[in-house]
Amino acid sequence: MTVGTHVHSGVSPALPSPRETRALRHDRALRAGHNAAIDARGAPLQTRLGSEPVRLGVVLRQTVRVTDLHPAASSDEGQWLLRSEVDWWDLVRYGPPDFDVYVRIALSQGPDGVDPPGEDPAVRLALATLAPFTATPANGYAAIWEGWTSGVPAPRAPRVQIPNRAMLLFTGPVEVLRDAPALAWYGSTQGRYQEPHLVWPEDRAWCLACEVDEEIEFTVGCSDDAAHALAGALPGAVRRVQYGDPAPLYRDPAQR
Repeated sequence: MTVGTHVHSGVSPALPSPRETRALRHDRALRAGHNAAIDARGAPLQTRLGSEPVRLGVVLRQTVRVTDLHPAASSDEGQWLLRSEVDWWDLVRYGPPDFDVYVRIALSQGPDGVDPPGEDPAVRLALATLAPFTATPANGYAAIWEGWTSGVPAPRAPRVQIPNRAMLLFTGPVEVLRDAPALAWYGSTQGRYQEPHLVWPEDRAWCLACEVDEEIEFTVGCSDDAAHALAGALPGAVRRVQYGDPAPLYRDPAQR
């Protein structure tokens, strides 16, 4: 999408999102394991989520292999997303309705209001926090908008026909789904930081939604216990909302 064009009207072109365009300029990423990120010496990294600095715990690095992610066998596992009574815009920003709790989680923002370099750790940390709240952490799904980048042709995978956001469906352990766009399109996470757009475990215990042009927050629908865990893992960055509540998309008010 071209900067300054609102996604809610018209057909979405196959161009990189503003977040992806900026991310491609960076030459480093935070590679994380289940709970946090570390630097090359194993020292804890510090990031800023919302307005509060958050110190992430130290864990071993985990190498994400492209073989951990596969196209889904069919689009059947994505059909639960499609409901005639749910507007497509609410679906891509909030996931499906009917979860007990919905939370919006802040993406990182530098002091000058621009994205900090490298990977935003919030989505990875949220997925790591959600993993214990499913009985099927080894089996999950990621639906990725087929037009998120024009750098390479889209891979072959079952298509979930969300209006204005046709998505390709992939499967793998929850722990690798943060990297689904990079792995599926490029076969590597090197220099690619695009967030997945819809992620859920096989038992559908929760769903994470990060619309391709979100610059401020993303959404998780989950249980009350999972919401409390997210608030603890991402202090100052989590707020409870109602499904479909209006929320700003861009940091620049001129683009909202």
